[in-house]
Amino acid sequence: MSGIPEPTRPTPRRARNTFAQAKESLAADDAISATPAPVAQQAGATPAPVAQQAAPAPKKRKVATTDILLSVSEELKERMVATLEHTRPRTGITSQQQFIRIAIEQLCKRLESDFNNGEAFPPPAQGVNL
Repeated sequence: MSGIPEPTRPTPRRARNTFAQAKESLAADDAISATPAPVAQQAGATPAPVAQQAAPAPKKRKVATTDILLSVSEELKERMVATLEHTRPRTGITSQQQFIRIAIEQLCKRLESDFNNGEAFPPPAQGVNL
């Protein structure tokens, strides 16, 4: 045996829990929704510095929510991250989940406006798989 000491092994990483991350994001979204609308959503508002907030106490999950698994290309993910980071002070969007939720809401609103006189589409018929 040589005189070289055995290397220390790194501590194992914490298991990734996407549902716990989603819960934390929902809690952050709740704290943000309690504050005034972001600058981009205020009519005629001038940009103001974004105040740092302390992490809110954990809250219960919002009623009538569901978890989805979303896979996107690496290129689209990098594009979203870059857009989020560069626009955060102007939009008030602070998380990728919040970014995705707002994007979904805006696209639905646009498609409803274009194809259904601004009304929400009715749910699909029973047994129809989308």
